[in-house]
Amino acid sequence: MEFKDYLSIAAFALSLVSVGFSIGFGLYDRVLNIRAKSIYYEADSDEDGPVSPPVLTISIANYGRRDAYLEYLYFQYGASRPIIYAETVWEADIHGRYRLGEGSRYEQSFDPDSDGILRNDKGEIATRVFFQDSLGRRYDVKDAGRNIRKYLEAAKDF
Repeated sequence: MEFKDYLSIAAFALSLVSVGFSIGFGLYDRVLNIRAKSIYYEADSDEDGPVSPPVLTISIANYGRRDAYLEYLYFQYGASRPIIYAETVWEADIHGRYRLGEGSRYEQSFDPDSDGILRNDKGEIATRVFFQDSLGRRYDVKDAGRNIRKYLEAAKDF
């Protein structure tokens, strides 16, 4: 083999490495780096009893490098079809979507005055909560069912 053959092989290997990096950074650059979670805050109390009611917060954050556009927040009760909740929750753009920019977060809090969506008409408790973006991808809210049950148990006294 001559020098030009080695040079051709090295150029081909370098182009394969370049394509690999391009694919890797392209996948990293997408909006797949979104995390959704739920947090249950217990009621504050003092020696006289409860001071403030318990709060359930559902949040979603975009840790990716591109904007995501949230369309819906769904609540699912048992095996039934999910119910859309978020059309009236957030300040939307003209298309009804919420812009979740790079490094930004959206939070929705529920207290005893605004927690009607956590149960359906039959009294079933929501077991699954998820967001859906404009591309149809769904992001499950971590520990939503467990935290909703804990919240409703604590909120029945308020």
